[in-house]
Amino acid sequence: MKKTNNIILSVGIIAVLTALLLLYSGFYTAKESNNQDVRENIPENTNTVTTKSVTIIAFGDSLTAGYGLPLYESYPSQLEKVLIQTKPSVRIINAGISGETTQGNFERAQFIREQNPDIVIVGIGGNDALRSLPTEETKKNIENTIKILLSGVRPPKVLLLSMQAPLNSGAQYKKEFDGISPSLAAKYSLPLVPFIVPEVSLDKRYLQNDGIHPTKEGYAILVEKYIAPAVSKIIINVE
Repeated sequence: MKKTNNIILSVGIIAVLTALLLLYSGFYTAKESNNQDVRENIPENTNTVTTKSVTIIAFGDSLTAGYGLPLYESYPSQLEKVLIQTKPSVRIINAGISGETTQGNFERAQFIREQNPDIVIVGIGGNDALRSLPTEETKKNIENTIKILLSGVRPPKVLLLSMQAPLNSGAQYKKEFDGISPSLAAKYSLPLVPFIVPEVSLDKRYLQNDGIHPTKEGYAILVEKYIAPAVSKIIINVE
């Protein structure tokens, strides 16, 4: 009888210990699970500040494409390097095509608009002037390009680079051509930025051997003194 009671007592102790063990194990399993849930809801870096990215498309001809230079020396690439110092989320896409006229620019405008950029920098017309194409046609093409870019829901901000005809196009032609950019900028309330400036276009130190396209240093002047300040103001309104 005594032996039986000892067996029963032993079994009872084992049962209690087993129950306590299961309870203990369950408690920590649940705790670990809860901790996992908490960890999944904690940001990786609570000090990170999320800012809106800004996509800019530089739209134009060889002056945008960076003809004669490595791509990283073109004005869009140099502009991006300047802007990311204060706005790291800026991305600039170079959509310049060497030899393109305002007609070609107009034909690509819808595609550029469909990319939904935040800002489009339009610099076109130089090849029209070199070919002495009718100024009425040039103005119409640029205006239609602007209309397409500004169409639809949440259109991008458009910045216009002023273009000028060379002196050998004739005084009257140059007068008419040089007035296109200011006229359209005023009509559509667009920022107008000097692009063909004497300090670059008339200084051989800042021009390539063709006497038309800027060097890396020439583009740097245009970016730092004219384009970057204008784009920075627009970015503030985009954010």
